[in-house]
Amino acid sequence: MNTQAAISGYTEIKSQTLSQESLGYNVVGTALVKLEVSLKSLVSSTDTQERKKAFETSILTLYFLQKSLDFKAQGDLAINLYRLYEFCRIKLLEVGIDGSSNNYEIKKCHSFINEIRVSWDIVRDK
Repeated sequence: MNTQAAISGYTEIKSQTLSQESLGYNVVGTALVKLEVSLKSLVSSTDTQERKKAFETSILTLYFLQKSLDFKAQGDLAINLYRLYEFCRIKLLEVGIDGSSNNYEIKKCHSFINEIRVSWDIVRDK
């Protein structure tokens, strides 16, 4: 099978299974779940290596979520989400890995991200 035929076949299957919008929702939804799990691990874990990985994952995922915002199309919603993600990013950097265990500010971030994730799931299902 040549490359062009493979690309055509993949494109056809992709268009039949997921629209670009659905794909976007799924990617952001997955990132929100990943961030929520990482923040929870950061707060609850006693293992330094696990907290280090959770910290790195949280920072990278926050960056991804900030970059995925469409300020033209989403307006105030995008601005407010950016601010919330930035608040969480700053708190993570302030607290660091050592101070993250059972930290109130990180718990707040986890709660905010959980609410966004739940809302995201509701919007996706409509």
